[in-house]
Amino acid sequence: MNGLCRAEKALRHEKTDRTPLFEIFQPCHPIFWDIAGRNIATDMAMMWDAMADGVEWNELLAASIKAQYQIAKFFALDMVRLNGIPSRNYTRPRKIDSNKWILNDRVYCLNDKTKLVELENPCDMDSSSNKQDEDKTIQQIEEWDGKAECNMDGSVLLLEGVMELARKDGLDLLFMGEVGAGTGVAFYPPFMLMWMLTEEELFSKWLAMKKAGAFYVTRKLIETGCKVIAMGGDVSSDRGPVISPDLYRKFILPVIQEHVNIIHDAGAYAVYTSDGYHGPIIKEMFFDSGVDGYKEVDKAAGMTWEKLIETGISEKVCIVGNIDARHTLCLAGCEDVKKEVIESLTYGLKAKGGHILHASHSVHEDVKTENYYAVVQAYREFFGMEKLAAPLYI
Repeated sequence: MNGLCRAEKALRHEKTDRTPLFEIFQPCHPIFWDIAGRNIATDMAMMWDAMADGVEWNELLAASIKAQYQIAKFFALDMVRLNGIPSRNYTRPRKIDSNKWILNDRVYCLNDKTKLVELENPCDMDSSSNKQDEDKTIQQIEEWDGKAECNMDGSVLLLEGVMELARKDGLDLLFMGEVGAGTGVAFYPPFMLMWMLTEEELFSKWLAMKKAGAFYVTRKLIETGCKVIAMGGDVSSDRGPVISPDLYRKFILPVIQEHVNIIHDAGAYAVYTSDGYHGPIIKEMFFDSGVDGYKEVDKAAGMTWEKLIETGISEKVCIVGNIDARHTLCLAGCEDVKKEVIESLTYGLKAKGGHILHASHSVHEDVKTENYYAVVQAYREFFGMEKLAAPLYI
């Protein structure tokens, strides 16, 4: 059974030969270096130096295609979600010192711990609630002409490039795109939360604008080759939904249902993506929505296997998780990681809704490289597969 078939069967809630493997790798995580080397697609300092020198966008694209395919092939993933790259007309940073650059009048430097290029002064970064100006948002709504087109050149070329490399190697993989349609309420600025209560018409117009673009992108990604669309967006914190169940049912659920229908009509699978604890809206989010899968299963927030079983989610929805990327993958040792992988696979094999092994979020900057190697090694041992040829850690 190839990766495409294996992952599709899991999302259709059918039995597979083994649990499919999926992962999202943060761009420029050091885990790339053993596999793809250090270059302008895998080392952020090298990328920023190259952009400061005016590197051609096509060179960035080609390097990213190669690196992202190499890591998917190395870990023998069944399902793949690709990271984006700088826009075709990216703004060039200016290098001012060793591992230090200026971009849009702000100073950026290399974080020695995470190996990411970050703002030198974190206070320069606006909070999510201040990134969106109310007057400008109203102006955008008033000027919106109803068109849904948007520039997807980079995303399409990246996906086509990785798919072509997979075809050359005879690999059939299931590709996931990720599209938000304005339903990630955890990122709403305060004024938009107030709109839901006091400016319903204005909020509905904003939502219509966001939907139009998202649905266009969704159809384009599926047309290009994505058979899975991760959608929805963060709606909860560790303590529960950010908005009331009534507001979720009134404004968010109808958009989710519409998005799911568009995905299904195009012949793809819909996977709800949201961190947090969803207790008060479980019925709406997982059963009324019509989704096929659930990603970013936040074990640390309380969405444990026990909770998934107790509420019946794992009986109806494919669980895409659930290795703790908040604590275990960042702080534990390899043996503890392996135990958690075995536990998750054991639960998953009993889940009628299906299971795809994945971190609770991604291999982000705080995930230890050796711990993700341990995840894949434990997975392969569990199913009696050949040992991973990890170069350093296993």
